[in-house]
Amino acid sequence: MENENIYRQEMVKKYRSAMGELFRYIPWFEQKVGMKAMQSYTGDDRPSNSVPIPVYDSTLLGFVKEMQRTGLMDRNYVYVYSQCGIRNEQDELKWIDQTELKDIEIIFGIMAKYVLGGMTKGVLWSKAVENGVFLHGLRRVKELLDIWDQPLA
Repeated sequence: MENENIYRQEMVKKYRSAMGELFRYIPWFEQKVGMKAMQSYTGDDRPSNSVPIPVYDSTLLGFVKEMQRTGLMDRNYVYVYSQCGIRNEQDELKWIDQTELKDIEIIFGIMAKYVLGGMTKGVLWSKAVENGVFLHGLRRVKELLDIWDQPLA
């Protein structure tokens, strides 16, 4: 029992130190749910057949950079999807909302799909804002850390 408490405290400490600053983005994501966080720049003097350039909200770009720096974004996020049977956005949100502390890596796997995948397919960042994956992920991680961040008895 004592070892479980120590392990739990170490987990909470690790995730709180990695994620603590990111919780400040929650109010921004609450405002942006359902909205696109990307616009296309075509320019006034560009030909109509040119490729539009995506322009992202600076807050979103800051969040993505900070998430990458946490070291919690697993490049093998596809394994999480196959292991959990996640096939669509509803499955992602369901898994985020039901995940407990011992399985918190599932949340990071889901968020990694959007954070890392957005490096090559930028629309994923905006999609994660629009469908609420970033918001739900941050809220659930914060909730789990707050619940389990109790002093040892």
